[in-house]
Amino acid sequence: MFGHFIFSINTVVPLFLLIGLGFFLRRTEFLPKQFFAAGNRMVFYILLPISLFDSIFNADLSQLASFGFAAFSVGATFISFLAAWAISLFIVKEKDVRGAFTQGAFRSNAVFVGLPLMRNLAGDEGIAVFALVVALSVPVVNICSIFVLSVYADKKVKLLQVLISIVKNPLMIGMFFGFVFSLFNINLPYVFGRTLSDLSRMSTPMALLCLGGGITILGFDKKIKYAVVATIIKIIVLPIVFTTVAYLLGFRGIELAAFMVLGGLPSAISGYSTVVEMGGDSYTASNIVLISTLFSSVTLTLFIYVMMVMGLMF
Repeated sequence: MFGHFIFSINTVVPLFLLIGLGFFLRRTEFLPKQFFAAGNRMVFYILLPISLFDSIFNADLSQLASFGFAAFSVGATFISFLAAWAISLFIVKEKDVRGAFTQGAFRSNAVFVGLPLMRNLAGDEGIAVFALVVALSVPVVNICSIFVLSVYADKKVKLLQVLISIVKNPLMIGMFFGFVFSLFNINLPYVFGRTLSDLSRMSTPMALLCLGGGITILGFDKKIKYAVVATIIKIIVLPIVFTTVAYLLGFRGIELAAFMVLGGLPSAISGYSTVVEMGGDSYTASNIVLISTLFSSVTLTLFIYVMMVMGLMF
């Protein structure tokens, strides 16, 4: 049991130490904000797409995915959105806060935290499994987030614009080519494969440093209670529900771990940017990201430990 606990700590804590380092470097101005802006751009458009391509390309896809896996990825994401929105109608009095609360309570930081975490848990196969979850859930997440923010925010966005942005997303493109090259057994020359692998290894530290550098603290007021409730839903309620239902439906091993991680990840920092862009409540969105990122380091460690002790993970 002690070995499981050490494994859980070694899997989760290094990721959040990098996030903390990025936050520290930004707050102390050791690195300027321009560094993090450029770093985020490099991570999103180059490093993460290459990392996804490389991991999927090198993974054994013969045992991955099924209709049930795809259906659960989409269904769990959509139902969690509906549940978060329904809760906001009961507990959030300010209508302009409901959109930020809803998307913060169900939108996971699947790319910047989820992918590195699954790499630590299960290597390239873990990345490949979680990449499928990302590919299936991201369109649902983006459409639902934009929709609920449009209901309460000033700025309206057309559905077609959202769909086009999903298709053009560099991460989706990287995953697509990774699956194509792997399924058709297309080999890369060594010089290109080695270069891609080196760039892939850069993605995790750079992504987490930039994530930490992008965290914003706007202070605390009476609306902090909404951020706390959204965080509890995001990092405690959802992973318990996702894992329990997935287990009852027969998922085991890496697939079960992927659904636990999807539910237990901190709220996506991209959600904060979306709220700001659409004129929503940036205060609530920022604090959901901050609080969920801080405390998910503890909850994810505990969830992984419990699942390993119970023999549910590997």
